[in-house]
Amino acid sequence: MRRSLKDGDFRLLYQPIIDSKGETMVGVEALCRWRHPVRGETPPSDFIAIAEETGLIDQLGLFVLRQACLDARKWPGVIVSVNVSPRQFKEERFPEAVLKILGETGLEPSRLELELTETLAVVDLDLARTKMLVLQNHGVRIALDDFGSGHSGLSYLLSLPFDKLKVDRMFVSHIESSSASAVIIHAIVNIGRALGMHITAEGVETAEQQQFLRGAGVHFFQGFRFSRPVDASEILSRLQAQ
Repeated sequence: MRRSLKDGDFRLLYQPIIDSKGETMVGVEALCRWRHPVRGETPPSDFIAIAEETGLIDQLGLFVLRQACLDARKWPGVIVSVNVSPRQFKEERFPEAVLKILGETGLEPSRLELELTETLAVVDLDLARTKMLVLQNHGVRIALDDFGSGHSGLSYLLSLPFDKLKVDRMFVSHIESSSASAVIIHAIVNIGRALGMHITAEGVETAEQQQFLRGAGVHFFQGFRFSRPVDASEILSRLQAQ
């Protein structure tokens, strides 16, 4: 992995994020892929944990952030979302590293969204809040990813200043077969909207799911119904067509 970082074997794909009408691409999520020299194309599920354990997640995370900011400069008005690992976020100078990359790449801070998970700040909520506010005061947006899949989501909403909630795909996939999932989604949307947050639903694959989610008040959609992850040039082509 260390050699691949030096050799440029990691690359980014982007999955479009669509507006509530299901028509306009308003953002993208950056997704890292590894062209393993032996195994070939390798998904994050096979290497993120290793990167965390070896300490390479910081180097990998900064590469993803920098490349996403560089690519996003070609897409006027589009928000680029970048996942941040718990270990990366806990680095003392994480906010400074983000702002430095924004300055070096020239991307407007308001077009960067960092996605954090519920596991990121269980050790020190006050420190997490301080870091988030530093970034938000410069215009960076913060999203709580996979909301509902962890163990302390509601307490996080009370303690931390998120701008957006991302509804976990687990609930979306069961909308049509589970009334409980539908109830939970309505509750998540109502809570998020009441707190002044935007809501993105992940894993949207069918017209029926899209219709339900729009009716529930979701602001943005992401999933195979609209697009699989694609490379940066395809995002540019779609924006030009749009």
